[in-house]
Amino acid sequence: MKSSVILLCLHVICVNALSVSLFPLKAQIQLSPLNSKGSFIEGKDKVLMPVIEGKDLREHYSLDERAIALSTIAVTPNGTQFEAVMLPATLTLFEQAIQSFEIRGLDTEIFIVPHQMPSKEPKNPETYSPHVVIGTDERLPITDTRVRPHLYNGKIDTGCTGTLISPLHVLTAGHCVSDGEGQWYRELDFTAGQNGNDKPWETMTWKKVMTTTAWHTQRDYNFDYALIVLDDAPHGGHSGWGTYSDGLHSVTGYPADKSWRTMWTDSGETSSSTYRVCYTLDTSGGQSGSGIKDERGYVRGVHTTGALSQNCGTRLTSTVFTMLQNWMAATP
Repeated sequence: MKSSVILLCLHVICVNALSVSLFPLKAQIQLSPLNSKGSFIEGKDKVLMPVIEGKDLREHYSLDERAIALSTIAVTPNGTQFEAVMLPATLTLFEQAIQSFEIRGLDTEIFIVPHQMPSKEPKNPETYSPHVVIGTDERLPITDTRVRPHLYNGKIDTGCTGTLISPLHVLTAGHCVSDGEGQWYRELDFTAGQNGNDKPWETMTWKKVMTTTAWHTQRDYNFDYALIVLDDAPHGGHSGWGTYSDGLHSVTGYPADKSWRTMWTDSGETSSSTYRVCYTLDTSGGQSGSGIKDERGYVRGVHTTGALSQNCGTRLTSTVFTMLQNWMAATP
């Protein structure tokens, strides 16, 4: 079956001598079903955090390569797969519009979504007292996972962390949903604010997941991000999120080397390159997919890899931000 093409939803900038005005270009990703069924890897806690060195595995791509990389692949729990192909001509127009924003310094004002508070209270509210880990491990436990921004984080059954960026959409790493060799992970249900056996909100089942073609079939870590669509909203709230800028950030998630399904965090300085954000924050397997959050709790990247010298993640660029918004619009 012929795949649908991506018509990106973005803003077009108009400049005259007196003002700068913005207006939306109405368009959307159109996912078309594929004939082939998706292949699944069964079982919970299957994902291991990749270990790689270097900020960027690769810095430069041709237009055709970027178009292929930014094409979308998706699957539902019954194995129905969907695809949307990015055409080079569409990508050219899109990149020109993005550049117009960036050269005028408008990207940080336009490509941002504010926090939304939950509409559903947690079950059996409790009061917690924080404590500090002693020793060289600088991660701290999040003892009250029911408060902002931690209530937007959650445990993914495949063995990863994700962040709600809308009431129904969970941002995570591509390698948390796909092995990068064409197979999907089955166990993608999400529990917001989990703290050991305590689940302040119910575990929510998933109805669709999508990632980039560059990750799903080429295992390209520069495009290692994904979006899980839930059947129901855990609590009606979501984290703020937007494009990355340097400064202090934190990585908060569910490390496999700590108590079962407990949330831990570390914070510090970050640096970035074209596709990646890197830091010396302590992380472990299970924190893959965690949001890289600024001091206001806004997600600015997605934690993906570890190494002896530094840990890194996918940078939320204007391109990634717009792709995510289009994915969300295609799967409300």
